[in-house]
Amino acid sequence: MEITLDKRIDDPSFLVGHSRNDGALQPLEEHLHGVAKQAGIFADLFGCRNWGVVAGLLHDDGKCLSQYQRRIRALIRGENAQRADHSTPGAKYAIEKIVQPPGAGKLLAYCVAGHHTGIPDGASGDDESCLSRRLNRSEPSPGLLADELPEIEPVPFTGPNPDQRRLGFQAAFFTRMVFSCLVDADFLDTEAFVDPDRHNARGTYPTIIMLKKKLDEHLIKLVGNAPETVVNRQRQQILAECRCAAREAPGLRSLSVPTGGGKTLSSLAFALDHAVQHDLRRVIYVIPYTSIIEQTAQIFRSVFGDEVVLEHHSNLVPDRDDVDEDREERRRLACENWDPPIIVTTNVQFFESFFSNRSSRTRRLHNVARSVVILDEAQMLPVPFLKPTIEVIRELSETYRSTIVLCTATQPALIANESFQGGLPQVREIVSNPEELERVFDRVDATMIGEVQDKELASRLATEEQVLCIVNTRGHARKLVELLDAESADVFHLSALMCPTHRRAVLDEIRDCLAERKPCRVVSTQLVEAGVDLDFPVVYRALAGIDSIVQAAGRCNREGKLAGRGKVHVFRPEGGLPAGYFRQNAQIAELVLRGRESKILRSSTVREFFRELYWIKDESGGLDKERILDDFRTGTTRGDFPFKTVSGKYRLIADEQIGIIVPNDKHARNLCRALEKTDYPGAILRRLQPYTVSLRPRAVATLLQAGYVQRIREEQYVMTDFGMKEAYDDRLGLNPTVPSFYLAENLIVMG
Repeated sequence: MEITLDKRIDDPSFLVGHSRNDGALQPLEEHLHGVAKQAGIFADLFGCRNWGVVAGLLHDDGKCLSQYQRRIRALIRGENAQRADHSTPGAKYAIEKIVQPPGAGKLLAYCVAGHHTGIPDGASGDDESCLSRRLNRSEPSPGLLADELPEIEPVPFTGPNPDQRRLGFQAAFFTRMVFSCLVDADFLDTEAFVDPDRHNARGTYPTIIMLKKKLDEHLIKLVGNAPETVVNRQRQQILAECRCAAREAPGLRSLSVPTGGGKTLSSLAFALDHAVQHDLRRVIYVIPYTSIIEQTAQIFRSVFGDEVVLEHHSNLVPDRDDVDEDREERRRLACENWDPPIIVTTNVQFFESFFSNRSSRTRRLHNVARSVVILDEAQMLPVPFLKPTIEVIRELSETYRSTIVLCTATQPALIANESFQGGLPQVREIVSNPEELERVFDRVDATMIGEVQDKELASRLATEEQVLCIVNTRGHARKLVELLDAESADVFHLSALMCPTHRRAVLDEIRDCLAERKPCRVVSTQLVEAGVDLDFPVVYRALAGIDSIVQAAGRCNREGKLAGRGKVHVFRPEGGLPAGYFRQNAQIAELVLRGRESKILRSSTVREFFRELYWIKDESGGLDKERILDDFRTGTTRGDFPFKTVSGKYRLIADEQIGIIVPNDKHARNLCRALEKTDYPGAILRRLQPYTVSLRPRAVATLLQAGYVQRIREEQYVMTDFGMKEAYDDRLGLNPTVPSFYLAENLIVMG
């Protein structure tokens, strides 16, 4: 198709902002105004509208320069074009011209300089991309709209008595929030001009008030249909207290409700009531495991419908039987900037975004301001990064007008006290009497039974009709299943060596067996501990941290339906404990439990465990193992913050993992064939994510060498037909008969 170029391209006085495939041109001034308006609206959520406006007016100011206008015109005509940096000149203008409040020019310079390539480090000895070196090489842009630059507000994080130790972190955090406003506004304005169809596909959503009404209707039906039991009466009391507490002022809250207390819907009721009361904009559920996310998101969708709930994590794909391409496109667009009113996501997605320097990750951050954030299973916040993570929670609450709820079955020691001075200040509990709740939901007896050999453990499990055994490593789970006779129909295995679709199918079968009171013996890694809705009369748990033991106990007599009490047996496994995190947590648990063997599951024991854990870790710097807070303190005086460096340090999943596609049904095999042929693999790969198992590179290399896996498209790894036959077991998942594979995988725990 012949394209007619906009005639203004030949007018040297016309400044091109963007071009479109049909030859249309967007004037630079129009783009700057559009971005400034939208960025200002975003930044107004935390009282800094003019910061967003100024960042928007300056971000592409460098496009005024003649070398850039020559470049864009050449590209439009299909000619070779010399590179021209348009972001650094605008950053230099900000440094030189924005002098009030003090330091504001430099914070804006980070935003302008990084709006395409990511926020740079302030200064670096050998990195030519750091802000200081880029500024030294550049001239300032001319200030096309300098007359329109408003006076910007004081930064929102300095009060009458600022904490000097936190100022660096707060300034860097604020810079990221302004950067988020800028890059999202830039993306949206550019998209509206370049690809209006895509822009129009972005969703419009019901109001928080409308969502509250839907939840009210759902809860009325739920309570009305619930049988009259002690547990259900207590759940209704918890719900009532949550709704009452929603009227109180925003801030830091905790919701300490034992497993089975209905905290998912109660916390949602608090969140929506609180959002309506205080004009907050969305509810964000942050959850440690994808296995819990899928369950929680499904509960929310049953209340609100599919369009309202954004489920954002790595394993999400559209339903294979009903792939609505328009809906999938809206979901993908919503993942970019988190604009739906209900979001369910992971610790990794949420917290890593606040330390990332990349525009694609930070773009969503401004939409966390003035939200209700529920940190489900808050005791599972990453210990090696606990201090910087706590700073994010605190800053969102104190400066960005969000309410943060620490939602747990126990009461984690995240609150500031004498033994943990880096904890969160002024956290208010939602329920009036957590200790009484603990008594009401006390349905389990837990005992320490010492070291148990694997054969004896298998014999113990075989004598139980329905039993769950949770161990610390995949290898131990596999061995126990083999001892229990893996061919028996009443033995089930769960681990992360099974792809998600496989695990979901097994979980459904387990739930059916439990409901029908059929024999059901399950051996699992700890992936079932947090939030997976299973209810066994007997649970065995390999020695671990007390928080893990309590979570395991939450799968025992969960609904209180047993005539007597559930039984939890804690054992030391044959061969000892795996090195590292597990061993240290288990050793601290043993220390705390001396003299408290009969009180394993008490909240006082859990608090003491966390106090010991955090004190020991804090003494060795283990609550900020990468010294991230020190990095920000060091740059406070000059404003030289290591954004790019910290982005590489804050990684909640430290080990590199490679996804192996497991085509274990016809649908997956068809997708794999399509993947080999397509030039646009993104959508297919998203649909294949529930068929993946993540492994370390050494283990993948072993499978490649054995012929169990093949590489396609240079980047994707797929199990071969031979591999599926020889190395993927219907009971155990990935289970190759290659000794070196287990040498590479033995160190992998946590699932």
